[in-house]
Amino acid sequence: MRFLDWLKRRHYEREARRRVARAFGDPDILRGTSLGPRHAARWVLLDHEVEGGRVVRAWFGILRHPRPYAFSGQSHKVIEYYRYDIDARRIERVEGRNVTRERGKDAD
Repeated sequence: MRFLDWLKRRHYEREARRRVARAFGDPDILRGTSLGPRHAARWVLLDHEVEGGRVVRAWFGILRHPRPYAFSGQSHKVIEYYRYDIDARRIERVEGRNVTRERGKDAD
């Protein structure tokens, strides 16, 4: 990869990170999702899409440890993948994978 290409990609990655970080502070964008401001420190940028010289979509993931029941001592590691459409101001869950069950366990 040429240095200028790397620099441009880095610029767009930083823009994507800023956009996703700002989304966690906007209740209108989070409305209709299971995400909240408390998840702001837990997401990881996976990819982004550029059109017309700006970031238009960003993909990110969050590792969660949900409990099947509120009173249960069990927890599962679940990776959730999200797509953030910046122009539409909408985050949607693309996929969720229960890592604990994929490893053949019922709970941690």
